[in-house]
Amino acid sequence: MLFILSIFSVSVAAGGYADKPTAQASELSKKYVMADESAKPSVLQDFDHLARDNPDNVNVIRSYTSILSSRGEYEKAISLLEPVNKARNNPSLLLQECMLKDRINDGDAACYKHVISLSERSGSENMDYLMALFFTDDGRFEAEMKKLAASNPSLSRDFVIFDQDKRQLLLSLYP
Repeated sequence: MLFILSIFSVSVAAGGYADKPTAQASELSKKYVMADESAKPSVLQDFDHLARDNPDNVNVIRSYTSILSSRGEYEKAISLLEPVNKARNNPSLLLQECMLKDRINDGDAACYKHVISLSERSGSENMDYLMALFFTDDGRFEAEMKKLAASNPSLSRDFVIFDQDKRQLLLSLYP
């Protein structure tokens, strides 16, 4: 469970949180991870209210949808991600939406290609970009993986996830 918190914790600005909803999302994430099963529904209800009150706050949506995804509530996570992704151009959140749709067999390559396009336009050729290349069987995948490994050697150990086929990778991220 602590893994969920470490993966899905929200960004912290120097000296504190960027805003109050982000701080609340961080606290709810911690509370969820530490809660026993009987207390989790209450935390999720609080998170749901926070997300509905702050539909444009990327940190709140990312945290909540990550917890929902970890619980297998893929459709609900998608329903929260779609409006945010229509209003914003956030490659990371869009990749999450693409992968969740793919997980429930409702994905398409165009979604991943949009992630690639957004990443290239913003110069964010990172692990999310590489993941989108992988899921579209893009011919640039191997070269971009080598380039990313050269610029950030600590990521090299993360590349073992690409030893799996696409379905196995999705199932490992979203069981």
